[in-house]
Amino acid sequence: MRAAANNLTPVTLELGGKSPVIVSETYDLAEAAERVIAVKLRSAGQICLAPDYALVPAGREREFAEQCIAAARRMFPNGLESTDYTSIINDAHFTRLQRLVADADAKGAELLDVFKRAGPASGRRMTPILILNPNPGMLAMHDEIFGPVLPICGYRSIDHALEMIRSGSRPLALYYFGADDEQARQVLDGTASGGVTINDVMTHMFVEDMPFGGIGASGMGTYRGEAGFRTFSHARAIYRQTETKEAVALLHPPYGDPFRQFLSAVMAG
Repeated sequence: MRAAANNLTPVTLELGGKSPVIVSETYDLAEAAERVIAVKLRSAGQICLAPDYALVPAGREREFAEQCIAAARRMFPNGLESTDYTSIINDAHFTRLQRLVADADAKGAELLDVFKRAGPASGRRMTPILILNPNPGMLAMHDEIFGPVLPICGYRSIDHALEMIRSGSRPLALYYFGADDEQARQVLDGTASGGVTINDVMTHMFVEDMPFGGIGASGMGTYRGEAGFRTFSHARAIYRQTETKEAVALLHPPYGDPFRQFLSAVMAG
């Protein structure tokens, strides 16, 4: 964006951020856990739309974590050796993710291994980690994770959950699980984000004619479908004036009663 500004070149940016999941009391916790962990472990979490942290009703954090672990082990029965599980892209990113986990451990979080450890990680295959009892001072709650690490937080009320989301920068995506349409509307009205998927994770990106993009720190501008055409096009306004001289003269001084009548009619309309 800085480089483009030197040439007054417009840009659209897809960035990222900490995309939250809210699981309400009205949604089956096991079903939500399965849908969340399926996307969280896709490409080992190295997806811009991967859920970055989960908000579940206070007191059910461990239950949600256990359901995530059970679902992940069904999907990847051989754990780190499963052919469907992915390596971390490079050594630097692997080290960064390990640092996020170590920071959470040092600051008092409880860490749960999703897969049973069979030995030291090889080929940059990282054991997925669930973080219970995270606090805002942890790197995992501040930085975008982009890996197989999922903090799980409890919320006391839906207003509390929305406050937690609003306390951070605006995310690229937001995910809400719930059967209460009124509460879903409350979540949508009480947050700002890029796209939203209700009762699943990341699915909105597969609808080709819906706009995709972020807001604030997660980006600007949208693309795909008509939105993409408009983003990458210049809408050039062209107006042809009428040949009627009276219409042109009305806007030229000296201004008299006809002009005042015209203004009154415009403002009244």
